[in-house]
Amino acid sequence: MNKHIINDTFSLQIPEPFESMGTEDLQELSRNGGDPYRWGVRNRDNHVMIIALWKQYPALLARISDLKSIVKKNEQLTCKVYEGHGYRLLGFSSLQAGDEKAEGYCFSFSAEGVTQIVSNYLIKDGKTVYAFLCRGLQENRAADQAMFREIMNSLQYL
Repeated sequence: MNKHIINDTFSLQIPEPFESMGTEDLQELSRNGGDPYRWGVRNRDNHVMIIALWKQYPALLARISDLKSIVKKNEQLTCKVYEGHGYRLLGFSSLQAGDEKAEGYCFSFSAEGVTQIVSNYLIKDGKTVYAFLCRGLQENRAADQAMFREIMNSLQYL
C-alpha cells in the first residue's frame, strides 16, 4: 500500500500496482467537460483508475446545500456530459470514507464500443466538495467496486 495525499487535506492508501497519473493524462480525461481532474492513479493491467477533483463553493451556498442535493445536481451534470455515450444511471448510494460518509452514484457509458462503469462519491469539507471516482470495465465491476470501497475506507484527514 502506498499513501497518497489529496489537496493537503486527505490521505488514501492505494494498493500496488497502481501508478500516479500525470497532468496530461488527467487533462485528457477531463476533455469531455466539467471540472478538471486534479489527482489520479491507475492500474494498467486491470484497466481501472481512481481520480479525484475538488471545487470550492461560495460560503453561503456551501452552508445551505446538503451533500445529497449536491450529489443529485452532480449526477444531472454528468448525464449531460455523457449523453452522447450511452449514459445510464445505475443508482445512488453511500459508502464509508474513513470517518466520513460519502454520498454518490454509479453510472455506465460506452467509449469506443467498450462499456465502462463509474462510481462517483462526494465528500463535503467546509466550502470544498471532493469527488472521488472509480472508472473501470463493466466485466470487472464487482472487483473494482470492492477495491474502491477499501481504498475509500482508508481515507483520513491530515
